[in-house]
Amino acid sequence: MILGMPALVEYTSLRQLVELCMKLNLSFIELNMNLPYNFIQNLPPGELKKITKDTNIKFTMHMPDGADLGSFYNSVRKGYIELFSDTLGWAKEAGVDLLNLHILEGAKMTMPDRKIYVYEQYSEEFTDNFIDSIKALSIKAQKNNIILAIENSSNFDKRYIQDTLDQALKYPNIKLTWDTGHDAVSSFKDQKYLLENTEHIAHMHLHDAKGNNDHQALFDGGLDIKGLLKFAQSTNIKVLIEVKTEEALIKSINRLTRGRG
Repeated sequence: MILGMPALVEYTSLRQLVELCMKLNLSFIELNMNLPYNFIQNLPPGELKKITKDTNIKFTMHMPDGADLGSFYNSVRKGYIELFSDTLGWAKEAGVDLLNLHILEGAKMTMPDRKIYVYEQYSEEFTDNFIDSIKALSIKAQKNNIILAIENSSNFDKRYIQDTLDQALKYPNIKLTWDTGHDAVSSFKDQKYLLENTEHIAHMHLHDAKGNNDHQALFDGGLDIKGLLKFAQSTNIKVLIEVKTEEALIKSINRLTRGRG
């Protein structure tokens, strides 16, 4: 099974990530464009290719959490499409084969008795915008042999999100990421859509959860970690151990190695 680690906010350099990855005998690092030291302009593609050649460590990339491909503002949406396009070009040169992204549920208005999601109320416009973005990016992703994997973020139970995903998954190289912790804190509402679309799942973010707190070390919460790993192995997908600190990552890998659980 191919296991990897995320870029850590407590670190400030690629070298630190690579050293920990080697120490833990992991296969890949998910870089993260929320962190300035992981911005593509700060990571020369040749440096990543050399690391892969020297250590056999490979890389994926997590796009910025706020990158809204369904934005109602044309200028904002075009800016994010350009960022994705630039990242796809960089990824091809760097040997990165997967970009992880979110589908955003959008702004919500809190009423006296409920919350109204603006994208849901204007769902046709939202879906059209998101699909226009995906259509353009899918062409370049296919050309560069890179997967764009859309991650559940406790919103895959929403009908307007599902309808948009149904259309997006028809395009080449558009897949899904199963984030286990996000699924858990949504009371597993994401899981129904994911399990109905297992053929599209290309990636897993594995972390444990305690109640509403996810990104916990493996076996610190209530998730069936072994069952999730069995699913990943049966579908031959990469698994990112997505805990957010060096301490939690080391603890998680040590527990996996000992076969805890």
